[in-house]
Amino acid sequence: MEKELAQLLDKEAIFDLIRVTAARLDDEALEEWLTLFAPDSFYEIAAASPEIQSAMSWWKSSREELEKILSEVTEHVRDPGKRLHLVTPILAEINGNNASAISHFSITRTDTDGRSSLYVAGRYEDELVKIDGRWLYASHRAVLDTRMVEPFTHLPL
Repeated sequence: MEKELAQLLDKEAIFDLIRVTAARLDDEALEEWLTLFAPDSFYEIAAASPEIQSAMSWWKSSREELEKILSEVTEHVRDPGKRLHLVTPILAEINGNNASAISHFSITRTDTDGRSSLYVAGRYEDELVKIDGRWLYASHRAVLDTRMVEPFTHLPL
């Protein structure tokens, strides 16, 4: 019974991590978002391409690279639209201090005139590691169903 309770608590902690991830991206709290990643982790945006019959990686960066890229975000011309992540954690499989999780997500974008529309949809495929009692991303992959993204963004999804 104790082991089942520990698994349930770990699963809820992982699902909470996924929800907090979305909230920090919505708020563009990028420094805080980075704290959810383990030191040797990476972030990726990927999609399948029927035209080339292969998977494509649109963005893949280590945590160290992410830190540099995101520190320069304010220096770029940016999309003024506001994004809102709607995330549903689906599955978490835990094996000791390692876990994998799948979540479905969609992101709406509201432009400066107040019009909202679906921006992207897909799933997160995450590998996690528990460090000092805290779950962190070893890899956080946004696998998009959407392949036409306008306006494109240099912010994480």
